Amino acid sequence: MPEYKRKKIHTSRRRPKSVKVQKSAKGTQMRSEKRIKRDITQDRSIRVIRGTKSDKHKKLYVFASVVAVAVLTVILMSVLLPVGLFESSRNFFYSFGSGSFPAELSGAQVIDCVPKNNYYYVLTDTSIMIFSNGGKKLFSSVHGFLSPVITTSETRALVFDQGKNTAIIYNLSGIVDTITSKDEIITADIARDGQYALVTKSDSYASSVTVYSRKGKKLYNIKFAKDMVNGVDIANSGKKIAVSTLNAQSGKIFSSIRIYDFNSADPKFKLDLGQDTAYDIHNTGSGFFVVTHNKLRYIKWSKFTVNELDFDGEIAHMRYSNAGVMAVYNKTNDKSDNYVLLLKNSGKKIDEFEIKGIVNDIRFSRGRVYSIGDSKINIYSKHGEKLKSDICGFGVIKISVVGSNAICVITDSEIQKIVVKKGN
Repeated sequence: MPEYKRKKIHTSRRRPKSVKVQKSAKGTQMRSEKRIKRDITQDRSIRVIRGTKSDKHKKLYVFASVVAVAVLTVILMSVLLPVGLFESSRNFFYSFGSGSFPAELSGAQVIDCVPKNNYYYVLTDTSIMIFSNGGKKLFSSVHGFLSPVITTSETRALVFDQGKNTAIIYNLSGIVDTITSKDEIITADIARDGQYALVTKSDSYASSVTVYSRKGKKLYNIKFAKDMVNGVDIANSGKKIAVSTLNAQSGKIFSSIRIYDFNSADPKFKLDLGQDTAYDIHNTGSGFFVVTHNKLRYIKWSKFTVNELDFDGEIAHMRYSNAGVMAVYNKTNDKSDNYVLLLKNSGKKIDEFEIKGIVNDIRFSRGRVYSIGDSKINIYSKHGEKLKSDICGFGVIKISVVGSNAICVITDSEIQKIVVKKGN
């Protein structure tokens, strides 16, 4: 069939358009103007989508960072503020303020005075009072105990009636809790996080130690059939306790130190002291001090290592503070020949020096030693150099340091502030 008579068949397939290519002046090939505009539009869309995703990722990272910081802050504050942010903040603001001196005391006899950072407790035969360093009375309450004893932590105080069955827990704003035991209380301790331990005795056992949470929940209990517990201390972890015990054998008294955790009734560590009776144990952080009449021991909570220091005399005063630990001992039968041993809370020795004269009360604070006796107040450096001295009057029973050169002297009836100005 001739070519011109053949029927032409058309398909729906479109032939691709040719791309116009232009040459620039330098000979570089360039695509058509429409194709270039279309590609630019697509690139812009892609860039916008990628930017949105990037912003979302950034916001997610910021949110995660904020949550992480908040969690870390809560953990840190739970360590630094063991009784909670609300109570700690309230205690912080309560401790500030000033009053007028002299400040009157309730009761006929001062039993004890326990200084803290910006305030101090005064326990009398009828009441417990809390004063700021400026002399403001923060709190006062009648305890009603016949034989009151006070033990304190960084944030709270526990006062119990020795030989009876009642104890009261205080903070700066008032009474936190009242505890009633079915057995008579021998001694007690309160930890930095508000946990407390009561040592009791009854007809069925020689002594028992019970540890409670700060909300009153029982955490641990151990009973002793023959040993009398005369001291207890709670570790900062809140998971261990140390106890000192007495046991009569063949007419002699033997003493020991034991450490328990809350998972077992068997001690993790035991140190026999023989007839060297422990009359004070005190936690200072990573370890605790054990005091006998002529020896001081520092025992670590974890490794149970023991460091010993011997004295040529007898312990007269033991003082614990953030500045460190101070032991004052006298030569035998001479109460005016005093030797001061200063230690860090880790048990490391700072220095040792002699103080002549009767010492009624003594404190270690602000890197200085403050001693009162014979109607005189003396201030020493931590290496024994006498810095200042002044007359303070008679009848002073206790002192509390309220400034580098200022103390509050406490008699049975009042508190008076003295600024020591005279130096050598």
